Parts: sequence; structure tokens; C-alpha cells
Amino acid sequence: MAIVAGLVLFTFLYRRGYDDPYITYRYALNLATGHGFVYNPGTATLSTTAPLFGLILAPVALVGCPLPLVANLIGCLSHAAAALSLWRLGRLWRDELAGAAAVLLYLLMPLPLTTLGSETLPAMALTLWVFLSAAQGRQWLTGTLLGALVWLRPDGMLAGPLALLLLTIDHGNWRDWRRWPWVAALVWAAIVAAGLGLAWLVYGAPLPVTLYAKQQQALLPGFYDFVDRLQVTLNSYVRQPFYQIVFALSGVGLFATLRSPRWLFLIGWAVLYGLAYTILQVAGYFWYVAPLVIGLAPAFGVGVRVLVRLLQRIGGNWLAIAGTVLVLGGTVFWLSGSVYRIGQQIDQRLTVYRAAGEWLAANTPPTASVATLEIGIIGYYAQRSLIDFAGLLQPDIAAQLGSGGFPAAAQYAIDRYQPQYLVLQEQVLSLLAGRPDLVERCPVVAEIPDPRYAVPLTIHQCQW
Repeated sequence: MAIVAGLVLFTFLYRRGYDDPYITYRYALNLATGHGFVYNPGTATLSTTAPLFGLILAPVALVGCPLPLVANLIGCLSHAAAALSLWRLGRLWRDELAGAAAVLLYLLMPLPLTTLGSETLPAMALTLWVFLSAAQGRQWLTGTLLGALVWLRPDGMLAGPLALLLLTIDHGNWRDWRRWPWVAALVWAAIVAAGLGLAWLVYGAPLPVTLYAKQQQALLPGFYDFVDRLQVTLNSYVRQPFYQIVFALSGVGLFATLRSPRWLFLIGWAVLYGLAYTILQVAGYFWYVAPLVIGLAPAFGVGVRVLVRLLQRIGGNWLAIAGTVLVLGGTVFWLSGSVYRIGQQIDQRLTVYRAAGEWLAANTPPTASVATLEIGIIGYYAQRSLIDFAGLLQPDIAAQLGSGGFPAAAQYAIDRYQPQYLVLQEQVLSLLAGRPDLVERCPVVAEIPDPRYAVPLTIHQCQW
């Protein structure tokens, strides 16, 4: 059933995508073509926060399958598997109604699905399966999944303490340290340590350089941080009557979990996740908010269970059944329409940036260097050495963001690295208006129609 649900989601959503995951796709493609697990061949920099996802996709690239499409399929199947884990937790904890309601909200709520193509949905799924394996008392599996989760996304570290606590409470004796989940903890630590050592050996540092870049971006005037993004997201949802009901039931469910606290492990994970991103002070991209649904879904499920039991007390089984059908059926009806609508909302950058990347691949030397602001899609299709104005590839560029934002970082990158080609959208980042020397050095050699703006995306060839 989970596979069928995942394939149905894929049928509606297979065309979706956005720029950031293409960075990981390029790591996978470079590994498959013999250039190593790097973004720019010859430069060992860890600029993906999802190394395990890149390694999973590398064999796909090796056989020539389109990585964006396969990544979307993996995301849909992972999402359905995550919903299955919620159902199994509901059965294991003898709270089937709460589990069923949580499954429906989790599976069909648009927020996580907008991240399709990235590692977010697989990481969310793996997080839920960590808690399921811990609830089942499977120490070896819990430790292994925890280790894999960290290398799927570094914030996977947050699941470890809660999963070990769940193992201790449900299947050990917290008063006796000898019965604590030492096996799970050691397996987890060993996998994380091995990965850190390998990253240090290959890249000279254990953490992605993107963390610093996104912290710098959060300092820019008008740029969202995590809390800002969370507020904007909540505001967009609470304007809709359906989500007002969802949040009200979730509030009831949160209060009710104090009497049946096992679901609190998932809710607690969401709270811990939100605190961690707030403390990190990174830029508030939409995909950072999506994992909070791991806590929202069970809170909603428990709230539905409380409501149904209240209806049963008031009007007996018939009223309870009618209430269950109305709430669950209404959830499916409303959210199914949302899934269809987001399947029709295709990011226009997918077409524009792909055209730019393919032009570069066809019309520039393989050794050419290209500078631009959003490197994901363009870099994946161009397969040229990229210089990123946002500093995701070159940390010294990221350091310029604090002094003057993207314009200052871009000017620094151009002067410092002297790229052979520029890809620019002047309405987003105006670089040439105040630089007549660049206009002379870097004439336009191609224009890509860009329906997002009144002017095309331009490609410039520079002579230094």
C-alpha cells in the first residue's frame, strides 16, 4: 500500500523541483563519471549537506538515468514509507486512530511535498523509522539508521538522544545503567565518527561549507532567518479555515499527549529541531521548515482521537463514527486538492536555468569557468567549473556577504576569480550598471528567455 501511495504521489508531482538539490545531483554525477565526490573537479570542497543522498544517486547517474526524475521518485516513495511508519507506531502504541489521522495529514500536507527532489523527504522518513525501530527495541537497527541519518542530513544528530531515551524507557531500565541502549549508541557513534574522519581526510573539514554561507545570508537586510520563515509559513496556512481546524486539533492533541506521552518523542523532536535552527541562525529557506510536520502530524492525530472520544461520550458510537468519517474524509478531500495544485506549480527556473546550462555545455570549452548566483540547475547541466556569488562553493565569497550583500560578494567573486563566463539576471542582481569596465570586458553572447522578468537571462563571455 505504501508503494502504491508513493507512486500515486509521483504521478502528480514528478515534474517538480528547485535549484538547491541540483548541487547534490552534480556531486553524484561527478562521482559516477570519475571526477570524485566533488562539485568542481579538482577542488575538494563539501558543499552538499546531503552526502549520503549523493552517494545513493551516483549509481543512478552511472547507468544514465535522469537524476532529477529518480530523486523525485525516491522522495515520493520515502514520503509514503514515512507515513507507513506513523501507522505502525499507532498500532504499536495501541493508538490506531491517532496514527491513521497522523498518516493522512503527513502524507498529503503540501509543505513537505514542496521539498520534493531534495534529501528532505528521505531524511524525514528515516527519522520516523528511527523512532519506530527504537519503539520496537531494535538496538542494532536503531543505531544503524541513526548513523545513516546524520550523513543524509547533519541535523539527523538531533534524533539520537530522543531515540536512545525511547529505547531506555520502553525496553530497558533507566535505573540500571547496564541495561541502557549501549549497542545502539555505539553503532551510531561509530558510523558518525567514520564519516567525520573520511570527510576530514577528503575535504580537510568535517562539516559542509554551506553552513557558514547560509549564516551569512541570514544577516542580510530583508533576508528571512528560520524564525521569520516559520512565521511566514504559519501565517499562510492559518488564513485557511481547514488549517485553523488542524492547528486547533493539534493544540488539543499536544495537551492530551501529557497523559499518553509516547507521541511526545516525535513532537519533542520537532521542538528540538526548531530550537537548533533558531540557534544556528541560518537563512530561512522553505525546506528547513518542512520537517516540523513530523511533530504536527501526531499532535493532530491525538487531537482527532480526543475529539472522537468526546463525540462518543456525547452521542454514542454512531456520532463517533460520523465524526471520524467527517474529519478523516475532510482531511483527504481538502489535502488531495492541494497535492494536485502543487503538482501544477512548476518552478520556471527549471526551464530557464536548464537552457542556460545546456547552452554553456554546448558552446564553451570543458575547462571554462562560470560565475552566477544560483548554481544548482545551471551547474548540473553545464558541467563547467562554477563560481557561486552566494558563497556555497567558495567560503571567501560567503565572507563578503556581511559587508555588502550579494552585490558585494558578486563583485568580489568576479574580481578575485575572473570567470570566463557570467550568467546574470540583471533584475535580480544588477552588476553591470555601475561597472562600465565589465560591460566592455564581458559582452553578451547569449540570451535565454526568462518569463519571470521583463529582461532575459544573459550569458556573458569575459576577456581578462
